[in-house]
Amino acid sequence: MTLSARLALSRGTFALDVEFTVPAGSVLALLGPNGSGKSTVLGSLAGLLPVHGADVTLAGRQLVGPGVDLPPHERRIGLLSQDALLFPHLSAVDNVAFAPRSAGQSRARAREAALRWLTEVDAAEFAKRRPGQLSGGQQQRVAIARALASSPELLLLDEPFAALDVDSAPAIRGLLRRVLREGPTTVLVTHDPLDALALADHVAVLAGGRIVERGPTREVLGAPRTAFTARIAGLNLVAGVATEDGLRTASGEVITGLPAPDVVVGQAAVAVFEPSAVSVYPHDGEHHGSPRNTVEVTVAGLEPHGPVIRLRVAGGPPWAAGLSADLTPAAVADLELEPGSPVTLSVKAATVAVHPAAD
Repeated sequence: MTLSARLALSRGTFALDVEFTVPAGSVLALLGPNGSGKSTVLGSLAGLLPVHGADVTLAGRQLVGPGVDLPPHERRIGLLSQDALLFPHLSAVDNVAFAPRSAGQSRARAREAALRWLTEVDAAEFAKRRPGQLSGGQQQRVAIARALASSPELLLLDEPFAALDVDSAPAIRGLLRRVLREGPTTVLVTHDPLDALALADHVAVLAGGRIVERGPTREVLGAPRTAFTARIAGLNLVAGVATEDGLRTASGEVITGLPAPDVVVGQAAVAVFEPSAVSVYPHDGEHHGSPRNTVEVTVAGLEPHGPVIRLRVAGGPPWAAGLSADLTPAAVADLELEPGSPVTLSVKAATVAVHPAAD
């Protein structure tokens, strides 16, 4: 069920103008900062928001276009948000059966489908319980079953794990990964790169109502071209203009790195490197090894990040703002680091990848 969409709308000072295609049976993740238009895209596809310029086809059937604007209930689209939104007066099985019943199925067939989907999402034991008797994770399982029970041609997921606790989210993520493997074409809105990596075949990054990055999930998150994408991917990014052996920042500093084949000298580019590639030294002017990129900064913060401590910096030239480095707890103790400590960061050129900047 291939989705082809072109959407344009204005709401106050915000304008959305995007165009994308989602191949049949695949998952597209929409990433972007708050206010970039992600949920607006979902609302427009579902028919919940009016658009002044749109052309949307799903499985060859036009949903929106010249003279066509199908109401939500005729679009064959399922929507799952971060809140389960179950009917509080109905049992889990009746909540799920509501979807096929709304599509015209008999009570018996709808209930049969509901029980099948509750089993599929490992929630059959909750069939007779009402939402108030279920945990957040259990409610979301029922909501997933309800969204899929209507056999949607397109499934829209709007931050489906945001309201779940840290114990429930991984299980629900794994569940969705399993059911989407053979499931409908899907558009997923998320802020979490783990959601994109686990569920999505492709990623589109929105900013200001426009798509600024798109491509296979691992390629986009592995080689980000905007600061937002780099931040959610946990990478450092420095913007500037491409040179033959790296990048020149707006303030004139040169970052030496390895240009990608599609980099054009003199064009906008970004240098990307992992926090683990950053070495940290006391601010005494003495470094070890042969790094070609160094900058003097101040420690802004130290925070646990899995087995390491992530150091964030302040001060220094403008391009260094927001850089981070990963250190072992022992290294932090040995260097006697704390907020306000002056340090020197060093990054070897071989660990810096230079890519064209996003349009």
